[in-house]
Amino acid sequence: MPSAVVLSHDGVAHELGHLEPALEARGVTVKRAYRERQDPLPVADLLIVMGSPNSVASGHEDTAALAEIDVVRHWVWAGRPYLGLCFGAQVLARAAGGEVTRMPAPFHGYTALDAHAPDVPEVAGPWTVWHDDAVRVAPSSSVAGSLPHADLAFRTGSAWGIQPHIEVTADVFERMCATLGATPAEYGPVVDAIRTDAIANERRAQILLDRLLVDLLEA
Repeated sequence: MPSAVVLSHDGVAHELGHLEPALEARGVTVKRAYRERQDPLPVADLLIVMGSPNSVASGHEDTAALAEIDVVRHWVWAGRPYLGLCFGAQVLARAAGGEVTRMPAPFHGYTALDAHAPDVPEVAGPWTVWHDDAVRVAPSSSVAGSLPHADLAFRTGSAWGIQPHIEVTADVFERMCATLGATPAEYGPVVDAIRTDAIANERRAQILLDRLLVDLLEA
């Protein structure tokens, strides 16, 4: 039975949302590690790194963020499967030699991506996109989905980085934003859009997450 260690914060961007049933459907045993506790990573087949209010944008990293980049770099260089969501995608980009830069203004929306991978059409979304920093991947990575300002879904070796929050339900996202200190005026339109599209969103998320898990665990 495959196993996955999920690295997250203890109280923000820690809910698995759509990811939980996707892992259960593949028979994946989930182990948790939390940044605040500085937990060592348990032995596992797959590393999943969740979102964070921290930054790995050039000039904005702290010591913990730099250490996380190093952990992911060693994991991916060893050829071990990796899935990074939002901040986890940015960490992967830096670990693989790409760039992460601070944007002049945050990007918030429920929006479709420009898809570049015909074999993974579900990456187009629409998805929940909420970030302050923009990724440009290294030439060795392949881009599966983007917006004009950033690469948002990409693969490098045995790793996937997905900037959009493909895991969130409307309720999960609302709780996350409130914990981060965002106002209802900021996150309300996105939450409403997820709720309006809830059935299709869940179906897309399960299809995409299953494709990713098959790619990562059965390659």
